[in-house]
Amino acid sequence: MTIDNAAAYQFLFTGDHETILYAVLKKLNLKPGHPDYEDYFQEARVLFPDIYHAFPEDPEEKPHQFLAYAQQKLYWTLMDQRRRDFRESSHQENGDGDTLLSGLPGDDDVLAAIGLADYRKYLLKLIGASGKTGEWHFLVGTLVDQLTVDEIAVKHQVSRNTVYRWRRLLTQRLIHHLTSDHDIF
Repeated sequence: MTIDNAAAYQFLFTGDHETILYAVLKKLNLKPGHPDYEDYFQEARVLFPDIYHAFPEDPEEKPHQFLAYAQQKLYWTLMDQRRRDFRESSHQENGDGDTLLSGLPGDDDVLAAIGLADYRKYLLKLIGASGKTGEWHFLVGTLVDQLTVDEIAVKHQVSRNTVYRWRRLLTQRLIHHLTSDHDIF
């Protein structure tokens, strides 16, 4: 069974009935300069015949009640559509692919990160062999666990000043080892 939409569109384009479409778009914060304005306007026009036929009474006999009904129904339907569109687009990164790919680290950055990882291993081996327990706690807490001074203090149940002392002793030990004639690797 096909439904004739001519009566619905005839009603929509008679008088100022089409202003309900503009009112719905305005209520949805879609103004004529918005990129999605025309799409939602056309969507509202496409939805109108279904709303016209779903009205329980004759829209021609009670035009004011029907227009209020149609405006609310359009608002709810288009609001749901906007939410779906937002959810779909919120998971996508803005911009073109070339710009996004240029933001990835280059080969030099990756090599620098690998070098940093090797240096971290060297520090852990150096302090593990000759360092004190507090220096070890500080080094593992910062390099491995990525903790702040406060978090290290809570983890080892010491004061923040103790953690700062560990850091100072560690720094002095590293300066001594790195400025001597030892080979780093």
